[in-house]
Amino acid sequence: MKNYQAGWLPNAELNAKATYQSDAIDVNISALGNNFGFAAEKDQYQATIDINQLIYDWGRIKAAKQLESSDLQVKQQNTQVELNRLKEQINRFYFSILILQKNEELMIVMLNDVENQEKVVESAVKNGLMLNSNLNSIKAEKLKLKQSITEIINQRLAAIQILAEITGMDLSSDVALEMPNYEVNEDAKLFRPEHQLFDLQMQKLDVSGKLIAKQNDPVLYSFAQVGYGKPGMNMVNDEFDSFYIIGVGLSWNIWDWNQTKRKKQVALINKGLINTQKETFDKQIMISVHNELAKIASMQSTILSDKEIISLREEVTKSARSKLENGAITSTDYVTELSAETQAKINYETHKIQLIQSKVNF
Repeated sequence: MKNYQAGWLPNAELNAKATYQSDAIDVNISALGNNFGFAAEKDQYQATIDINQLIYDWGRIKAAKQLESSDLQVKQQNTQVELNRLKEQINRFYFSILILQKNEELMIVMLNDVENQEKVVESAVKNGLMLNSNLNSIKAEKLKLKQSITEIINQRLAAIQILAEITGMDLSSDVALEMPNYEVNEDAKLFRPEHQLFDLQMQKLDVSGKLIAKQNDPVLYSFAQVGYGKPGMNMVNDEFDSFYIIGVGLSWNIWDWNQTKRKKQVALINKGLINTQKETFDKQIMISVHNELAKIASMQSTILSDKEIISLREEVTKSARSKLENGAITSTDYVTELSAETQAKINYETHKIQLIQSKVNF
């Protein structure tokens, strides 16, 4: 803005030149028996300070400042759009960590159960009620569980590090993220940062059109030239002399081969492009909205089924635990049923988190 405002200040330019020309003025007049005349030197020298002061520009600088302000608003809104995308990225990692947290908790519960049954099987093997292969099998399953838990922990830590990097927050490795609580309002008005960006881009084109229209308006200015050279203003004088010129000028580009007209046409085309982008964006958003609503309905139905599956799996695991303690099944059979129950619980907790995530996305 200061640069544009400086257009109203006088500007000064220092120029200097030395020339040698093939011909110069040579006047020789004879009249009434008298001869008189003068001849200019072929070598000439001149140093000047040229000063120009804008008097009136028919609103050109004002329009340029308005365009600069409009461009700033567009750039600021672009930043808001990028921040909104960053929020979506943060949400993905946040919910991924929540799912990993819940998986880790359930896997640890399963590990504790396996360790408890390991003691039961170990006692049975010592008493000759079970084969040693049962003990080895349950120990192997315990090691596999520990590997899975370690893998989940590493994934969670990596996700936390990424989340800390994106947000700039100092997040410890043992941070516990809370489950958010969101409700869907289907009557909410659709207005995203992109919509405001489209509006600001249209405004910028309008302001740009005003500036384009001003380019062919006349410019009124005053000027002054102060110099020293040989010759000065008096071409008859062959000595170095000082001189000055002051005046008022008018500059008016009366014909530009329709460049201004074509620039205005380009602005109109760009407006059409922005309108098309806005329509396409709205369609994509509505597709995403309907997709998230479908996910929400699907998850709500799935969660109800998950509860029934968990109830049935708990009964099966309970029966298998009793059979294992009585030597009716192997430890592998029991771990298989326990894994199925744990997976059913993981699915249930994952679907609950995904339901909230879909609501947040909506």
